[in-house]
Amino acid sequence: MADESKKRAFTTSLIWYLIGIFAIVMIVSQIVIYLSVPVRTETATFYTVTDSISFKGVYVRDEKLVSCPVKGVISYTHPDGSKIAKNSVVALDYRNRNDIAVKQEIEELTAIRAILGDAQSLAGTDSSQLESFSNQISEKHGEIIRSLCSGDYAAASELKSDILGLGSKRDIVKGTQSSYADRISEIDRRIQQLTASLSSEPDEIPLYETGYFVSKVDGYENKLDTESVFELTESEIDEIVSGEIGGDNPPGIIGKLIGDYSWYMVAVLDTVKLGTVFEGAQVTLRIGSSGQNVEADIVSLKRQDDGRSIAIFKCDMFLADFIGSRVTQAKLLTDNYTGIRLPHEALRMEGGEAGVFIRDGIVVKFRKIKIVMSEPDFILAADTSGEEGYLSLYDSVIVEGRDLYDGKIIE
Repeated sequence: MADESKKRAFTTSLIWYLIGIFAIVMIVSQIVIYLSVPVRTETATFYTVTDSISFKGVYVRDEKLVSCPVKGVISYTHPDGSKIAKNSVVALDYRNRNDIAVKQEIEELTAIRAILGDAQSLAGTDSSQLESFSNQISEKHGEIIRSLCSGDYAAASELKSDILGLGSKRDIVKGTQSSYADRISEIDRRIQQLTASLSSEPDEIPLYETGYFVSKVDGYENKLDTESVFELTESEIDEIVSGEIGGDNPPGIIGKLIGDYSWYMVAVLDTVKLGTVFEGAQVTLRIGSSGQNVEADIVSLKRQDDGRSIAIFKCDMFLADFIGSRVTQAKLLTDNYTGIRLPHEALRMEGGEAGVFIRDGIVVKFRKIKIVMSEPDFILAADTSGEEGYLSLYDSVIVEGRDLYDGKIIE
């Protein structure tokens, strides 16, 4: 019994001894980790910030409604925004929607037949073009991905046809496909069947004037033009911006014709934010979701009693956004600020001076800065490169580290 008691006492003492060693190891390791945390740095880089005024603008242009008695269902022959020549067919009037679907399938099959026929003509040629076909296919794949990401589905569809054509030619030259004759014959039979199923040929709808055609109307075509834009009131502009625009075309109206790509934009802006912007100035506007910059003239700037101003811009640059919209999100770009971009966490105060710590080899040094502006995500400091005691471009700015001070040695 005495031996067993000694064994238990020894075991208990050993356990407590091991627990003590483990606790000491943990404490020491935490101290080491705390003291050895390396500093994290970012390179001081040059940056430009563009100050801007965001607003919703109303497009104003000279437009004419296009009317035509429609017997059935309309199918347009050109995408919105196309420049249509005088007496050109702008739409087809089908008896029913099924005829439209049949006609579209015929057009798609006809295009595929042309592609296969073009590829078939290369049968029996040498394989010297194989590498070229493969490279072009890879390039087209990249282009189609970029088109899909940017929302340009029309371009993506055209690229899909290009890839089909290149792939068909490559298969013929490579010999993996000996002939497309059977497929072409099959397409011809299908086209004959579809043609026979059409209830009638569609009626053509021509335009008797030239201009840019848009299939949808919004109800402002007869209310807004390049002369009445100067008479619009603040409340009328607000009503257009906040109202519901769009819907189905009125009966008998198949679209509108825009005579010129020049346009006006009218908007209500905060007078204080406009600052020194004046009537007659040429400014830069950033238009729509694409963020495209265009140069425009401020042809009118009327300051109102409520602290807002009615601004009218004029531009001669054609935009895709301009065709499909009446109201668009826009920015008036005002001032540019340039300097050194710094994260907020890098900012320090030493002796009442704003600055940052930098890493110079293994030494921490404090460098003063001149703050130009503070944004939610960063600070913009003046480029003080070469000034004694101030931050220079490409310095290694410390953004994370413990117990930092001027002259500290870090490993």
